Amino acid sequence: MTNPPNRTARKIKKNEPQGKLKILMFNHEFPPIGGGGGWVSHFLGKHFAAAGHDVHLITSQFRDCPRHEAIEGFHVHRVPALRKSPDVCAVHEMLTYAVSSSLYGLRFAKKFQPDIVQVFFGIPAGGGAYLLRKFRQVPYIVFLGGRDVPSRNPDPPYYRWLYLLLKPIIRAIWGNASAVVACSDGLRELARETDSDIKMDVIPDAVDLETFTPVQRDAYPEKIRVLSIGRLIPRKGFQFLIRALPQILEKISQNFEIEIVGDGPYQQDLLRLAESLGVASHIHFSGSVPYSELPQKYRDADLFILPSLAEGMPLVVLEAMGTGLPIVVSRVQGIDELVVDGVNGALFDPGDVDGLAHALIKIINAGEDRIKMGKASVERVKPYDWKHIADAYLNLYKEVSSRQ
Repeated sequence: MTNPPNRTARKIKKNEPQGKLKILMFNHEFPPIGGGGGWVSHFLGKHFAAAGHDVHLITSQFRDCPRHEAIEGFHVHRVPALRKSPDVCAVHEMLTYAVSSSLYGLRFAKKFQPDIVQVFFGIPAGGGAYLLRKFRQVPYIVFLGGRDVPSRNPDPPYYRWLYLLLKPIIRAIWGNASAVVACSDGLRELARETDSDIKMDVIPDAVDLETFTPVQRDAYPEKIRVLSIGRLIPRKGFQFLIRALPQILEKISQNFEIEIVGDGPYQQDLLRLAESLGVASHIHFSGSVPYSELPQKYRDADLFILPSLAEGMPLVVLEAMGTGLPIVVSRVQGIDELVVDGVNGALFDPGDVDGLAHALIKIINAGEDRIKMGKASVERVKPYDWKHIADAYLNLYKEVSSRQ
C-alpha cells in the first residue's frame, strides 16, 4: 500500500515556520447541512485549531443554527442564505451564499487580518476569497470536491449549461489562487479539462480512525447486512441498486437486507421504484441519523455499497473501510485510489445495473473472503488519518505564506 499521493507523504521540516496562522475558511455547507464537503471543513478546522492556529469558518445560516459559535476549538460564522433543505442546495440558494459570504468576508477580514484563506468548492465559495486577494492581498487555496468541477455529463443534466456560463468565473477563481487542491487524482484530471495550465496538488480526504474502528464479523451470518449512505438524489445512484435487486435475489445463496441512510428529494421516487419491482421488503430507508450514530451503523453492517455517478473522494467509503467493511462501488473519481477489485471489494461502471448486480452478488457470496477483504480495507485506509491530511494542508499554507 502506497501513501496517499503528493503532499500527504511530506512531513513538516524542522526549519519550516511553525508560528501561529490566522486561517479563514469559506464553505457554503457545514454540519448539520450538506454532505461530505462540510465534514471536511469540520475536521480540518478541528485539527488546525488543535495545532494552535486561529481558525474561522464562514458558512450558510440554516434555520435555528447559531449565527456564531465555537466548535472543536474553531469559530463558525453563519451568514444569511436561502436554504430550504439540509441535504440539497439549489443554484439560486448557492448564489445567495456567494453574495452574503463575500460581503461578510470583506468586513470580517479587516478585523481578523487572515494569513491564509481556504475555500471549499470554488463555486459558490470562491468569490469572497477572490475579493480578499484583489483588495487585501490575502492568498487563498481552493479545495476541489466534485460538483464544483465542470464535467461533460453532469447530474442534473442542466448543469451542462450552467458550467458553460460559470467556466470563466471558475478559471478566474482557480487562476488567482495560490494553490488549487483536488481530493483525488481522478478529480484533478477532470479539472484539467477546464484549465490545463494551472498546477494542481492532490491531498485526499481522510477519516477519524479513532472513531471508525473495525469489529469482528461473522463470515456466514443469518442475514447479510448491506449498508449505503448518501443524499437521496439521482447522482448517488440508488436507483441502479434498486433495479439490480431482482437479479441479485435470483443468484445469492444467503438472506440479505439493504439499509440506506440519508434523506433527500428523490426518496419517494426510489420507494415507488422498489414497490414496482417487488423488492421493497429488502430495502430499509433509515433517513438521516446524527453523525455520532454512524460508526455503529457501519459496525452493524457486513459490506458497504456506493453506486454513485460522480464523487470527489467520498468520506463514507473511507469511514466504511475504517470499520473493516468490504466495499462495492462504482468506478468514479477518487475510488480507484481506495478500492482494488478483488482485494478489498468489487467495482462496476457507473450506471451499469448488470455490473452492479454481479459485483454485489460476488461479495455477498464471498464468505471468508469477504472477511479478508474487510481486513484489507483497514490496512488500505491507515494513511488517510485526518491528522496526516491536516498537516499536509498546513505545510502548504506555510509554503504559500513564505512566498508572500
